[in-house]
Amino acid sequence: MIKISTGEIIDVVRYSDTKVIFAEKALSPDFTTTKAKYFILDFNTGEKEAVTTTAYKLKKFGFAFETICAKMTDFISCDAIILKNRNVLVMFEGGEAGLFDRDGEMLWNKKLTYNDAAVQSLALDGDYFWTVSKSEDCVIRYNADNINVDIRIGGKDKGTFRAPFFASADEDYVYICCSDRVRKISKDNLVVSDVEGLYDAPKRFYKLGRYSIICKPDGAYIDKDE
Repeated sequence: MIKISTGEIIDVVRYSDTKVIFAEKALSPDFTTTKAKYFILDFNTGEKEAVTTTAYKLKKFGFAFETICAKMTDFISCDAIILKNRNVLVMFEGGEAGLFDRDGEMLWNKKLTYNDAAVQSLALDGDYFWTVSKSEDCVIRYNADNINVDIRIGGKDKGTFRAPFFASADEDYVYICCSDRVRKISKDNLVVSDVEGLYDAPKRFYKLGRYSIICKPDGAYIDKDE
């Protein structure tokens, strides 16, 4: 693995098929407060360069980012996905969620739960999106049109996932960070298996083509498939 950041990564946003924006926690010059700084990594060239907050917001929330962000006090710690109809779904760790139309106007806000337990994290999957329930030991797929539960995988008595807390997705799989390992769900047949590699329970895990992005408390790492 190659370390690409020494600071804590607090968000990762896909920029293109070969580039990713990282939001990194950084100390202020007087070491009294923390703030976010942003950089983009090109996986083809290995080049890393700073980007603006505006570029980060645009890729995360879409063209209505100014209107959407004006309605929130924290635009970094939430997850956001842009749906097929260009609506934007935003969710915070405790399950508090809001749906915005393509112009940035809020359509609704509510708490998403499963069995009365909060869900967290968002991973887009075409007409669906995935979340996790840490307390219920399960992963849930929702219909993006009506925000209704479509399927659930795992559960307290299943042992499939142990305290899952983060989800991401690429074209073929949904990746789930659990307390003890990283697992993946095939979008084709919903089979669950372990991600290859000893990644020591990262805080976040993403795939971009042949590259794995592993975010730990001490920074971000990149691993390339053989």
